[in-house]
Amino acid sequence: MKPPPPGPPPPVVPVASVDEARDSVAVVTAGLEATMRRAAALADDDRHRRMNDEWSTVESLRHVVFVLDLWLSKVILGEQDPFDPMGLPPTFMPARFPDSSIDPDARPSFDEACRVLEGRLAGLGSYVDGLSPEELDRPVKAHAGTVGGALCVVFTELKAHTRFINRDLDLITA
Repeated sequence: MKPPPPGPPPPVVPVASVDEARDSVAVVTAGLEATMRRAAALADDDRHRRMNDEWSTVESLRHVVFVLDLWLSKVILGEQDPFDPMGLPPTFMPARFPDSSIDPDARPSFDEACRVLEGRLAGLGSYVDGLSPEELDRPVKAHAGTVGGALCVVFTELKAHTRFINRDLDLITA
């Protein structure tokens, strides 16, 4: 059975300042790094295990890569096809994301997913390090409206998926 189509996107509250963006990068990066270290201590089968029909740890990391590729590289930076082949779109989007190099059949290892994600997080940090108030207010072609709105989406998604991964790791290690 196919899930119902998503409703309208949730409202976006743009990141209010450069300092808030920098603080948010530090929080999401630290959270994901701690989560990857936690998962690294588990057996490979556990990192690929789905709990309650949710994505596995590796699949969630692949989705976070997709989020960064979409919102930072494509929406904010305007790159035509910034997608890593292992990126995993959300279930309400086609697995073969339009006009992208995403490979729906990709099966990266945990280490590969972590390596790509670490690179994306470094890119996010570098971008935000150079952020100005004018750039934060720059319009983008997405429902988020501005760079600040797009960064809000990035930070919200990364925090949510860090929680989801840790929730499932708690079940696996219980």
